[in-house]
Amino acid sequence: MSAIQSAFPGSVLESRVESDRRLWITVDPKKLVEITQFLRDKKDFDHYSGAAGVDRINDNLFEVVEILTSHGAHQVVVLMKVKIPRDKPSVRSLTGLYWNANWYEREIWEMYGINFEGHPELYPLLLPDELVGYWPWRKDFKGYPDTTTGERAIEQVGPDGYTEFKIMPHPELIKAGVVPERPKYPTFREREEAEIKSDSEMIMHMGPQHAIVPGPFLLDLLIEGERVKKAFLDVGYIHKGIEKIMENRTYLQGLVYTDRMCYLASITNNEAYCGAVEKLLGITPPERAQYIRVILAELSRIQSHLLGTGEFLTLLGAATYSPFQYMIIDREDIVYLMESVTGARITHTFVRFGGVRNDLPDGFADKARPILKRMRERTEEYMDLLHSDPIYTRRMRGIGVLSPGDARRLGVSGPPLRASDTPYDMRREDPILVYPDLDFKVVTRKAGDAEARVEVRLEEILESIHIIEQCLDQIPEGPIQEKLPKKIKPEPGEAYYRVEDPRGEMGFYVVSDGSEKPYRVKVRGPVYAYMQALPPLLEGAYVADVVAIAGSMDACTSEVDR
Repeated sequence: MSAIQSAFPGSVLESRVESDRRLWITVDPKKLVEITQFLRDKKDFDHYSGAAGVDRINDNLFEVVEILTSHGAHQVVVLMKVKIPRDKPSVRSLTGLYWNANWYEREIWEMYGINFEGHPELYPLLLPDELVGYWPWRKDFKGYPDTTTGERAIEQVGPDGYTEFKIMPHPELIKAGVVPERPKYPTFREREEAEIKSDSEMIMHMGPQHAIVPGPFLLDLLIEGERVKKAFLDVGYIHKGIEKIMENRTYLQGLVYTDRMCYLASITNNEAYCGAVEKLLGITPPERAQYIRVILAELSRIQSHLLGTGEFLTLLGAATYSPFQYMIIDREDIVYLMESVTGARITHTFVRFGGVRNDLPDGFADKARPILKRMRERTEEYMDLLHSDPIYTRRMRGIGVLSPGDARRLGVSGPPLRASDTPYDMRREDPILVYPDLDFKVVTRKAGDAEARVEVRLEEILESIHIIEQCLDQIPEGPIQEKLPKKIKPEPGEAYYRVEDPRGEMGFYVVSDGSEKPYRVKVRGPVYAYMQALPPLLEGAYVADVVAIAGSMDACTSEVDR
C-alpha cells in the first residue's frame, strides 16, 4: 500500500487492508493503467485474475473492480477499483498489460455498457447479437425483449419478495426511451470470414454441439491443409443469468444456484459463495464443520477428475482401450459417499453460512476408508495403463504444449497451469478452512502437453485421498454450525473469497448493501479462463489433434455461461 502511495501520490482515493492477503484500493481512473503496470512490473502481480462491474445507481456511478494477484511470488490479492459516472461510462483497457483481460472487459461492456478505451475487440461475448445494447446487468434494466413478439419482459417484485417478469408492449418502451440505441459491430461470422485470405483456406465448424465438451459452444477453425491457422470461439448458448438472479434472491436462496453453475463442482461452488458471505458476516465456521467441508471438497475433486478423464479418453481412442466405464464404476463409490452426507448425488447445496447442513453419518469413516484404499489402487492402475499404451502416448505426448510463460500469460489455472510447471494451487496460495493443517503436495509436470494435464489430474486423485484420510483421523467432535439469525443481512461491504475447485481458481466477489439480498455477485470461474485461452492454443496444431488439445483442458461450458 505504501509503495503505491509513494509512487503515485494522490492517486489512491480510498484504501482498506483487510488482511495480509487482501488489499482493497480505489484509484484515480486516469492512473489505472500506470498503477497496474507498476504492480505488475515492480510488485510481481503477474496474474490478472478477473474483473467485475458494479452498478451504483443511487450514486450515479459504475465501479470496475480489477482483481490482481501473483503466480507464487506472494499471496496478496489486490482488488483495485475505479469509479466512473453512469452517463457515457468509460475506463482505460488493461489488455495492453494483460492478454487475458480481453474477455473480462468484453463481458462488462456488453452487460453494463461500460466502454474500455483501447480494447482491441469490444464485440459481444455471451449475449446473442440481437440483445447487445440492452445492458442487462444495470440496475434499471427492465427485461429482455421477446424477439418473436417484439414485447419486453418487465421486472416486478411481489409482496413476498419474489421477482416475476411480465411481458409489456414493446413500442411504448421504445417511445419512453427505455431501449437505448444499439451499437454497431461486425458479427461473429463477419469477423471470422474477414480472416480468410485465399481459396486454400476454409472454415470448419465444431459445434455448437460437439462431443469434446458436455455443453454447447461453437469452435470454428480456419484451416489451411491439415493445420489450424486461426481458431474462433463463440460461447453464450446457455447463458443462465445466475449472477443477476442471485441479486433477486436472499443470500440463502442464492446458494442453490451455485450448484447449477457446474454440477461437477457444486460443493466447491457452495464453498466459494458461502466463504465470501461469511467474510461479510465476520464469522468463522466451527473446526468440525471445516473438516467436513474439506472432506466433501476433496471427494468432489475425485469424482470430477474421474468423469472428466474418462470422458476425454473415449473421445481420444473410442472404447478399444478406454477405461471410461471402470472410472464411472469407481466414481459411483465416491458419489455414494457424498450422497450419504449431503443427501444428493450432484447438486448438494450442502455448505452453509457458518458451517454445514448436517454432520457426517454414523460409521462414515469406516465406509470411506476401504473405498479410498480401492480408489488409490485403481488410480495407480489407470496411470500404469496409460503409460504403457503406445497409441495413447503418441496422441498425447508433445501435443498442445503450453509453456509456463504462455500458461501464465493466458490466465489458465488448475491442472492445465500445474501441468505447465507452475505450482499454483489455492489450497497453498490462499489457504482456507483447515488446509494449512494438512499435508499434501501440489502436483506439477514440466511438459505442459495434453498428456501432462491428464497425469496431473490422476495424481491429484491420490493427493485428495491422502487429504481425506488425514481429515478422518484428525476431525474433532463439536458443533457443525455457528448460530445465525434466520434472515442473513450482512453489513454493507464487499468480500472476495476463492477456492481451488476441480478445474482451478474459483472466486466469488459479493457486495452487500445491508439488505437480505446480495447487491452484486460476481463469479470468477476457472473454465471461463480456459475457454479464452483455447483459440491461441490451437493455432498451428493439426486438425487431428484439436480434440486431444481441447478435451485435455477438461472444460465445462455450463460454468462459462453462468
